[in-house]
Amino acid sequence: MLLTIVKFAARALPVSVKQRIYQMKPLAEFMRTRLNKVMPNGIADVEIAGGLLYGYRLALDMQTEKDYWLGTYESELQECITNYVKPGWTIYDVGANIGYISLVFAKIIGERGKVFAFEALPENITRLKENIALNNKEDVVILIDKAVIDSERFAKFFIGPSNAMGKVEGSVGKKIFTDDQIVVKGISLDEFLRKNEEHPPDLIKIDIEGGEVLALKGMKSILQS
Repeated sequence: MLLTIVKFAARALPVSVKQRIYQMKPLAEFMRTRLNKVMPNGIADVEIAGGLLYGYRLALDMQTEKDYWLGTYESELQECITNYVKPGWTIYDVGANIGYISLVFAKIIGERGKVFAFEALPENITRLKENIALNNKEDVVILIDKAVIDSERFAKFFIGPSNAMGKVEGSVGKKIFTDDQIVVKGISLDEFLRKNEEHPPDLIKIDIEGGEVLALKGMKSILQS
């Protein structure tokens, strides 16, 4: 019964109303606790209950990723995408994570567009690939399993408290990550475009935990064009 009510609310209520509910901490905590008791543990194939991706399927941890399921993840960004992005565009999604925003882009741009989803963290790459396939978007969302940095080279990548977070060496900002590290392939966006001249970006979204400075250094030609 609770799941049915939450699914209906996720689909029917405006984002502004849902945000106000989340701000009512006692109520939000009560609902979260009750939901956790009936949600599966671990990663599960879940149908999205509301928002732009209503009806899509994602591999989610329902104990910790309910905002994806409810369609409220980065709601302001989703609104901007809806208002600004046009069908047929080419998008570079730098820091694609598990692919939620990549799929939002894909829904807006349609079959004539392309989303190049850049992600360097192995755990996220696995789920990103699965989420693309679950929604039959392999022809629209192209996974690029590399870190976007200042040049084409290997780079150290520091793993966060969870294996789904990390940042490349040389990123700015406070150190919130552990000393665990891996080596990943890196590429600059200028170099990527040089190899994919038929797909210049109409929009670039970057969210890479302080690595934005490195990414910007590697896209000087794009910025000047």
